Amino acid sequence: MKLLIFTNFIQSLRLVMIIVSTIALSACISDPELYSEQDPLQVQTKDLNDIDLDGVINERDLCASTPDDAIIDNNGCPKLTGRPKVKFRIINFGFDKSNLSNYEYDRVLKMANFLHKYPETTLYLIGDTSMEGSDAYNEKLAQRRIKTVHDVLIDNNIDVKRLNDETFNVENHIPESLTGRQKRLIAVLKWPDDYKDYEIEWDIFTESKKSTRVR
Repeated sequence: MKLLIFTNFIQSLRLVMIIVSTIALSACISDPELYSEQDPLQVQTKDLNDIDLDGVINERDLCASTPDDAIIDNNGCPKLTGRPKVKFRIINFGFDKSNLSNYEYDRVLKMANFLHKYPETTLYLIGDTSMEGSDAYNEKLAQRRIKTVHDVLIDNNIDVKRLNDETFNVENHIPESLTGRQKRLIAVLKWPDDYKDYEIEWDIFTESKKSTRVR
């Protein structure tokens, strides 16, 4: 008798377990979120591309297109700056020479390209010489050096109205940081006083190229 009661209890317990399992399975099947097609990894909703190649992903980039040579802030926008009123570059000559070496000629060509890029600028070409020789001779040598650079710029379609010729021995635009007399021509680039532009990484009037695009 006891065996029969125990057997019936076991069968009832099995039946209850089957019913509970069936209910739980039905609940799982009815929950669409458990069976939705999802990537096992978290779904990526951010745009990680960098369409203008400025080092800032599209998701954070507030400026969709930035110039290649601009210094970029953390929002992907070019940093605006009031340009220095002047920049200068030294073109070197040999002793008692007014012709350009290949290296210096290439630098003058880069200067011409820069002038094309910034048509609002004015360039002062200041002829200089070393101390040897008379003032009269050196002034003529300085003028020949000016003409050499002047002619290269004109040949590369720089408007003559943007060029101003000066020599070492008259009032000129030589920067205060330059002292002494040298075998050179000083090219001084001047922007309008109220000119605003983005800050650039490098140009012919900058000593070395910076690497600031990617941060």
